[in-house]
Amino acid sequence: MAERLTVWLYDTPVMTLSAMSNFRLSAQWEPSGIERWGLGSRILSVSLPLGSPTTARDDRALDFFSNLLPDGPALIAMAQLAGASPLDTFGLLSVFGSDCAGAVALLPEGQSPLERAIARDEPMTTADLESAIANLATIPFGADLAEGWTPSLAGYQGKVLLGRSSTGEWIRPSNGAPSTWILKPDREHRLAENEATCLALARRCGLDVPDVELLEVNDAKVLAIHRYDRDESTSRVTRIHQEDGCQVTGTPPMQKYEFDGGPSLRAIASILRDYGAVRALEELLRRVTFNVGVGNADAHAKNFSFLHDSGDCSLELAPVYDVLSTIALDQRPGPTGSLVGASTRMGQAVSHVNDVLLVSSEDIVCEATLWGLRRSSAQKVVNELLDALRGALSTQAGDEAAMSAIGRQLRRL
Repeated sequence: MAERLTVWLYDTPVMTLSAMSNFRLSAQWEPSGIERWGLGSRILSVSLPLGSPTTARDDRALDFFSNLLPDGPALIAMAQLAGASPLDTFGLLSVFGSDCAGAVALLPEGQSPLERAIARDEPMTTADLESAIANLATIPFGADLAEGWTPSLAGYQGKVLLGRSSTGEWIRPSNGAPSTWILKPDREHRLAENEATCLALARRCGLDVPDVELLEVNDAKVLAIHRYDRDESTSRVTRIHQEDGCQVTGTPPMQKYEFDGGPSLRAIASILRDYGAVRALEELLRRVTFNVGVGNADAHAKNFSFLHDSGDCSLELAPVYDVLSTIALDQRPGPTGSLVGASTRMGQAVSHVNDVLLVSSEDIVCEATLWGLRRSSAQKVVNELLDALRGALSTQAGDEAAMSAIGRQLRRL
């Protein structure tokens, strides 16, 4: 394991990390980042300005970098491959830090992204892709340690991270080169068609949505999502920096849900009000209205992300991702053996209402007024989004269970 990790951002070293006792991190700022963006720049994170004092008891760096890791089974599998504890953020990112969300790359001291970023030219075969998906339980993200393909991405659901050639063939990057696609296969729940349907509806409602494809591998549906934090407009794929709602508010990943002490919608709105572009709050309101409209109770702080650019301009909301109609999910056996549906308890309350089946359009408007939006403006945004969703639902094809559940939710609203 490396003794020190260099944090690279847009190919500039901004910080050096070393391990401390009890799985904590020691962080030191690199002069190169401060020279490029200036003392106090929030280019890395709103919660972690460049050059801000760090002490032995300062966990801001730990909170930020631990949010780059997955949770649940993927984290356990990652820890086993890395030979580290699931609590050891430094140890895990020593192995799995070369390709993360946004423009961050963590490499052993003395290595640089430009020296490492050489993608493998050979495309994956169908058998390779099937194997990567079949082995997700033990090899997260389709990693290949022998080839230097050691990516990380937050979230509970198993994913394969890949590149793609200009002719559409899947490629496993090597040596820290950026991945450009996320593949999310069905597992215990049928999620792929549900999410594809919700994303298609979101696009019809005018929301910013990444390109997606619905594949079938190993007789299972797989949702392929084109990464919005990658720029493929030039011959060399480059990373675009982003941070999620936990990182931007300085919250550890285990508190991504508001009921676990995580950020509220009002906290997310506060970030946009202070650092976002004009009308950013209205865009957030559209997202919240859409989540309620499709019955997505699992929306939480890590499902909202914020894009930075290399010039350190204002933040903007990243495209919509991880949106499901959770009220449409299949019932599963509960603790007593009887079938139960997915929880309708919301990851973030809307005007103090915690159940997605009880939130009203008036509750959404009231929530927006807590952010500082005028009631009349908020009412207009909510009405227009719900009208657009009704229209899209009447003409859009998609997963029958999701479409039916969303229709019931819209009639209730």
